[in-house]
Amino acid sequence: MNSIYLCPICQSGLMLHEESKGLHCENKHHFDKNEQGYWLFGQVKKPKIDSRAVMRAKRYVLESGIYVPLAQKMAEMIGQLPQFSAGKSLSQLDYDCGEGYFLRTVKDILAEQQPDIAVEQTGISEAENAIFAAAKAQSGPTYIVSNLKHLPIKDESFDLVTLIDKQLKGKELTRVLKQEGILLQVAAGPRHLWQIREFIYPDLSEKPVSHNLPKELELVQSERLSIKVSVSGEQAIALLEMTPYAWRANDNVRHHIQQAKFDSLEIDFVISLMTRK
Repeated sequence: MNSIYLCPICQSGLMLHEESKGLHCENKHHFDKNEQGYWLFGQVKKPKIDSRAVMRAKRYVLESGIYVPLAQKMAEMIGQLPQFSAGKSLSQLDYDCGEGYFLRTVKDILAEQQPDIAVEQTGISEAENAIFAAAKAQSGPTYIVSNLKHLPIKDESFDLVTLIDKQLKGKELTRVLKQEGILLQVAAGPRHLWQIREFIYPDLSEKPVSHNLPKELELVQSERLSIKVSVSGEQAIALLEMTPYAWRANDNVRHHIQQAKFDSLEIDFVISLMTRK
């Protein structure tokens, strides 16, 4: 039985072995899901792995519920798409999925709002520690550890590809997206974590929203989600750890952030839906 996966060794198609439930290719390369519940399709020499401190910070923030409104907006936008009408099975790839929070949360919200939509989920990452945590938290999705620059996935395999708080680079995500499929990207908005960033950038200024789409994609819809939340200094530090500019905050800056109280911290995201031209 054919699968949507490619052999990471020889790039030929992987087939499912009915008895063992393993995957194998015509060149006799064989892969089995490990005891922890995920597939190991290869590791890069320097994978993007969060430290234990960053993983704890992310878990602390996500479990606090701060990003539930974002998951709700994502589910709402997905559920309204005509491509994903009731009664249809939807295949989703979450690229660089981390520990799977948004896969779990969006699916649960969709199940409540539109129970007729069946979602078959795949999460992929280079960080085995994150995939280990994801598989432990939920057994439903297919979780894969793999090189992200060359996905072990056949062309046009997914109806929906989600990219959350990551840059859209290269052609891999477009390649694995079906014709008329949707790529959903969540990007930090101009005022995201503004009150925290003010501690780091004294001359902080707001920049306009811009969409730099690759030529293969066309913008279908874009919405901005802006909310204000009350967080402690400890939560603010955890949120800071999830950003690419955390390294700019020295010990003195971190001390001031941790001592502060953020009654109206801005959470600002731009959610864009794109389709293949």
